[in-house]
Amino acid sequence: MTTNISPAPEEALKTYKVEEYSMAEIGRYKTESLGKVSSSFCRIRSSQPKPTESLLIGNLKYQAQKRGANGIVVMECVDHKLNNDCAEFLRCDALAYRVDFDAL
Repeated sequence: MTTNISPAPEEALKTYKVEEYSMAEIGRYKTESLGKVSSSFCRIRSSQPKPTESLLIGNLKYQAQKRGANGIVVMECVDHKLNNDCAEFLRCDALAYRVDFDAL
């Protein structure tokens, strides 16, 4: 089944290299900010999966990994409906980071 956000399974498996940090945790490391990543899911039909934070965070990790990041800090996940076409809607935003573990 195809959704409007999911990467191919072999691509999604690469996200194991991307860790999720809090803002306090990321501050303990030497990092390079690689910008903001966003993911959203609009559930139109009941046959589609419900939008969940874990689904969107997985997509955020995938986007961050494509930029060369190995860490993300999730800023927010909101469920504001944008229009009446979405029965359920969820959007998550995060900051992507390259964490330099050699500089610890």
